[in-house]
Amino acid sequence: MMKKVLFLLGLMFIFAISCGDDPAPAESENQEKPGDQADSADTSENQEPADTGDTTDSAETPDETEPAEPSETPDDDTKPEEQEPDEEPAAEKFCQYACTTVSDCIQGESNATNDEDNYKCENHKCVYLGCLSDTECDEVYGAVTEATGRVYRCNPNGAYGYPECTPACSSAADCNNLCEAGSTQYAYDLDNYKCESGLCVYTGCNSDSECEATMSSSDYKCLTQEYSGKTLNICNIPCETAADCGNMVYSEEIYICENRQCKMKNCESDEWCAENVNSNFSCL
Repeated sequence: MMKKVLFLLGLMFIFAISCGDDPAPAESENQEKPGDQADSADTSENQEPADTGDTTDSAETPDETEPAEPSETPDDDTKPEEQEPDEEPAAEKFCQYACTTVSDCIQGESNATNDEDNYKCENHKCVYLGCLSDTECDEVYGAVTEATGRVYRCNPNGAYGYPECTPACSSAADCNNLCEAGSTQYAYDLDNYKCESGLCVYTGCNSDSECEATMSSSDYKCLTQEYSGKTLNICNIPCETAADCGNMVYSEEIYICENRQCKMKNCESDEWCAENVNSNFSCL
């Protein structure tokens, strides 16, 4: 009996010792199991990092975020609608003789440089062609050549934009026109010409004083005029208004005063030309 009692006491002692040991810690619900670590490592490589709120690295540059500025030039598809070509200005028309043949261009007496073969009728307009040969110049200026010894030739580089008869020359001194030798005070003397390719070419007046001396009047000034695509300074009376342009032949109604020069207006109609110029004129 005593042995049973001692045996039971021994079991109770051993049981008491074992109950005093700390139990094994329970696994946390959030703690990864050893077997799950491999799967977690595999997925972390492909997993995008969480947004930490730091926008320094992730902020897009202006080039990436701002939309491209619209082009000032419209696309080719819209260009015809948005950028139509400007309309061409209306052609200028003036009162002049209308023609159906070159014979209509001859008004009054004619000579070798001003007869039918020196014109063409183009779009009902008479167009002067200038001289055609040295023979024509000899015929017209034969008397001048005999009196002065100056030989005139048909110069294709005329000062007024068409071929004209001018003296032959070896220097500008040969071109001095009816002025004393070496003179430079008039509008047609030594310093108003150049000798080009053996022919005299008028270069225009150089000052108002030249015009005043040449025309013997202070009313004349050296003004720029256009001739057949060329510009030339010539002696003329300047205007202030169209009223200064009227004369015994034509009224001020057909003129405008532009850059101190009297110029014919663009005509309005054939009837307008007939009323203000001449019944034989048309608006062309």
